[in-house]
Amino acid sequence: MEKIDAKILSLMVQLTALNKINSESDFCERIGLLKQNLSRIKKGVAHFTPVHIENICKVFKVNANWIFGIQKNTFLDK
Repeated sequence: MEKIDAKILSLMVQLTALNKINSESDFCERIGLLKQNLSRIKKGVAHFTPVHIENICKVFKVNANWIFGIQKNTFLDK
């Protein structure tokens, strides 16, 4: 599994803990990812696309630099 994919999958756990999403399906719907593609990402067969990453950053106010391992702050400052 790619490092970026692993980071985004861990982000889903964080978002659930913060009550920002209700389920994996909720996450997928909000970023425009088909649920079956999430299964493929978990298996390492597919990857999050740049469009998915852009949507994650916009919808959940995630720091893109965190996704790419450049900065430690997961979320953008308010």
